[in-house]
Amino acid sequence: MLVVLAMLAGCDGASGKGGGGGNGGHDGDGGNAGDGGSGGKDTSPPVPADLVHYVTGNDADKDVTPQGPGLILMGGGTDVDAAFTWWKPRIAGGDIVVLRTSGADGYNDYLQGLSGSDSVETMLVTTSVLANSDYVISRIEHAEGVFMAGGDQATYVDAWKGTGVASAIMKVWQRGGIVGGTSAGCAIMGEFLFAAREGTVYSNEALLDPYNMYMTMDRDVLTLSPMQGFITDTHFAQRDRMGRLVAFLGRILTDGWGSNAKGLGIDERTAVVVDAEGKGEVMGEGKVYLVRADQTPTQCESGKPLTFSGLAFYRLSSGDVIELPSGTTSGLAESIGAADGVTNPAHPY
Repeated sequence: MLVVLAMLAGCDGASGKGGGGGNGGHDGDGGNAGDGGSGGKDTSPPVPADLVHYVTGNDADKDVTPQGPGLILMGGGTDVDAAFTWWKPRIAGGDIVVLRTSGADGYNDYLQGLSGSDSVETMLVTTSVLANSDYVISRIEHAEGVFMAGGDQATYVDAWKGTGVASAIMKVWQRGGIVGGTSAGCAIMGEFLFAAREGTVYSNEALLDPYNMYMTMDRDVLTLSPMQGFITDTHFAQRDRMGRLVAFLGRILTDGWGSNAKGLGIDERTAVVVDAEGKGEVMGEGKVYLVRADQTPTQCESGKPLTFSGLAFYRLSSGDVIELPSGTTSGLAESIGAADGVTNPAHPY
């Protein structure tokens, strides 16, 4: 089977007032698009004429049984090699698919080297037509893992939500494969997400008006059980994103999407790997911030600053553990809130 790895470069949109920039990972251009080596049994449908794809290794499906399911939640910047060492035995020498809407095959050699995979195929699935094509769906469904690269997450939401791509990724998870993403790719893995349809939003903007034009929210691109009740954010301390994560949580509760909500803010060069039992382990150089919100904000409305108290947050480092989807961890809880356009504490990193 193929491992599907959808990796999204950068985070937030490239439209509107501008995105968050590249993720510093393996997003460079590579060789020409085309077929890989021979071997195995290739039963794939015809390749759509407008699909840009790159295959490294054996183009045919390798029929193996993945040893998951599992998740990789990566915070952007330089990729965390240890996360792909972790998934190596779980993909069992199978196939990997990298999903993205821009870039080329910069992940192919890197992932094949770390994963010992039969193949890595990168596909640029840029439209809902491609996301519903038989070839794309088949290649994903026969994968052992999915990883989504960084990029413009608005294009992922609008091109992939409710399509065959989203259903195929879920089938990989359901049969024990690994699903992962970095930066914008990580953003679409939570039950709730910042859609970035008008470009990025900065913490001060989100706190001063949680319904400003840039605060475009969405939900249920994927329905991964460990991520129920969660929204993720990446490049976290590096781009001062605690304020906007608090605002995202306020919106989720105010809009009636849940009676409580949890946020995971992941630093660059940092990842959370989640095993079949929902045990998540932090890997890498930075921190992961778990934020829990169990009551609605005092004030969360258009044109007014967010007033929100009673939130708890935890700073987690490499080796720390979090249980998903409960969000249980042994770390020290600290309080955080928002008023008058700032968080308290103002610098929680």
